[in-house]
Amino acid sequence: MIVKSFVLRRESFPEIVRLCGEGTIAVVRPEKKFQTLFKELIHSTIVLKKKADTSALKEYLDALPTAPGFAPRKEEFLEYVLDYLRLAKTVHVSLADVEAYILSECACLCAEAVAVGCKGEVVDGRELVVCRQDGAAHVFDWAASRGEISRILEGRDGVVVAGGYARLEEGTVVGVGKGGANLMASLIASALNASHIEFYVEGDGIEGICEMTYDEAAHYCASKKAPFTSASLWPAKNAGIPIIVHSISNPSFGGTRISSQSAAGHLVSGCITDAGLDLVTVYGTGLLGNVGVSSSIFSSLARAGVNIRFISQTSSEYSISFAVASQDSAKVSEVLGKLASDNPLLSLDDVMIVNNKVGIITIFGSRMKNIPGISGKVFSLLGDAGINVIASAQGGEELSISIVIDAADIEKAAALMEDLK
Repeated sequence: MIVKSFVLRRESFPEIVRLCGEGTIAVVRPEKKFQTLFKELIHSTIVLKKKADTSALKEYLDALPTAPGFAPRKEEFLEYVLDYLRLAKTVHVSLADVEAYILSECACLCAEAVAVGCKGEVVDGRELVVCRQDGAAHVFDWAASRGEISRILEGRDGVVVAGGYARLEEGTVVGVGKGGANLMASLIASALNASHIEFYVEGDGIEGICEMTYDEAAHYCASKKAPFTSASLWPAKNAGIPIIVHSISNPSFGGTRISSQSAAGHLVSGCITDAGLDLVTVYGTGLLGNVGVSSSIFSSLARAGVNIRFISQTSSEYSISFAVASQDSAKVSEVLGKLASDNPLLSLDDVMIVNNKVGIITIFGSRMKNIPGISGKVFSLLGDAGINVIASAQGGEELSISIVIDAADIEKAAALMEDLK
C-alpha cells in the first residue's frame, strides 16, 4: 500500500484523480488560493459585518473540473458555509475557531471531489489526528493519532483523506500548519507500515535532486522554497519508510527519493539561500559567564514574534550574533533595549550592532561528516571570489555549514558551491 499527498489545484485535478484509487491512501488539502477566498469571506462577514459575497468562491468551484454529479454538492457546500457564518455571529464563536472549522470543511469538500472522480471513499482527517493543548501551542498526540489511524484505516485502500486539519481531545478543530497534508501522510504511512510515501509538488521534486537522506531533506526544509516542513519527515524516518517527492506538473521526472541512504558520489547534496535578513550582534562584558542571558534574549524575542534564522556565539561568550528578517530589526532593537534596561543580568556596556541586508547560504550533505577540509574548501572558494564572510556556524552533526554574507553576493556564492557537488 502507498500513501500519497496532494495539494488540490484546479489545473492538477485530473492528474490527482488519475493517481488515486485502488492500492493507495491519498491525503488531499486545498490550495492556498482556495483557502484565501474563504478567509476573505470570513473576514468580510464576521469582522467587517458586510453582506456575504460568494461570487469569487462560486467562480472557483465552477471551474473545478469535478465529476458532473458533484455540481449540486458544491452548491450545498456554499449554503452550508453561509449558514455556519450566520450562526457563528449569533453565538460569538472566535474568529480563529470559525476559520479553522470552515477551512477544514473546505478540505473535506476537496477530498470528496477527488473521491468521486476516482471512485474512492472519504475519511475526515480530523478523525485521524489528535492534538493536545500545550500552553498557546497545539502539540500532536502521536500515540492517540496512531491508534485512531490504525482503527479507522487498517486494511482499507482507495481512501481519500481530507488533510491539513486535526482536532483537540474535546473536539475543537485546529490547523496542522504548512505542509500539513504531507505530515498526515507520513504519520498514516508510519502507523500502517506502508511500502513508501509519495509527496506531489509543483517543482521537479527537491530542486531536481534524485536522492537525499532524511537529514539532508530536513536541512533543505529550512528553505522558504521548501514545499513541506521537516516535521513531515520524522514519522517516515522513524519507521524507515522512503519518501519520493514527485512533480505533479512534470510526470517524466523520476522524483527525489528520501531515505536513509546517501546519494553516492556527492560530497555536498545541495545548498539553500535565504536573503532579506539583518544580522544582529550583541556584545559586551555583561554576557560573560552570566547564566540565563541567552535565554532572556531569545525568550523575549520569541514573545515579540521574532523568528531567528541563524545563531552564532563565540566560546569567549563575549558576543552573540543572530539573523532576523529585515522588517523585524526595529522590533529587535526595541526588545533588546528594554531587556538591557530591565534585566540585571545585562550591564550597560552591552552594545548592539546591525549588519543590514545580509543573506545566508547553507551547504548540506550527509557525506560531509568526518571529511576533513570541507569547511576550508568552502571558505577558500568564497575568499578567492572576493566574498566576505560576516559570520558562520556549523552544527555538531557536521551535516551543514551556514555562512552569513552580504545579500548582494548570495547568487555568486550559490553558483560557486555547485563545484562541491
